[in-house]
Amino acid sequence: MSTKAEVLVVRKILVGEWDLLALVYGTVGKAKLLVRKGFHPNSAYCSIFEPFNLMIIDYHQSGDLLILNDVKDVKFYSYLALRSYSRFLWMSKVVQNVVKWISYYDSSIFNLLKDYLILNIRNHKVFEIKLKLELVKSMGIYKEDVFEANVRQILNRIANENSVENLEGVFLSEAVYRSINEALEGLLKELLD
Repeated sequence: MSTKAEVLVVRKILVGEWDLLALVYGTVGKAKLLVRKGFHPNSAYCSIFEPFNLMIIDYHQSGDLLILNDVKDVKFYSYLALRSYSRFLWMSKVVQNVVKWISYYDSSIFNLLKDYLILNIRNHKVFEIKLKLELVKSMGIYKEDVFEANVRQILNRIANENSVENLEGVFLSEAVYRSINEALEGLLKELLD
């Protein structure tokens, strides 16, 4: 029986001589998708399964493995990563921050991932903090009391600001960034324990 899913390609791996194993995240949660002859130069799928591409797939399942039947639609976000090394780093950080902590599908988290993935920003520290804040809040695990009062003010400013231009202008020292990042990661680790 085949099913449709919307997925984002996280990583691709060569399996055997021509087969491709894509690690994906989407309506199937975190999963492994086998694409037969996906690395073959004559395959229609050869260039589609690049990291960051968003697609609607038709698949069937065999145990824990999804097996591709067809690709219905593709949004080529991978080309955005080619614009600059900084953009590639940002997109990698977004995917890594979400997929590292989330294995199940949640529409608000998936939409958050898609929204942040296409942002073209320079202030990675501030936007990474905003992403993690939105992530822990959407998971219902945010605790203000783990932060000092002055850090809470910074977090509230970041959380309540929706203008990309204004967020680009927020400065975080390395020490404050590390402190906030460690506290947010701590909240996420508590969830997994």
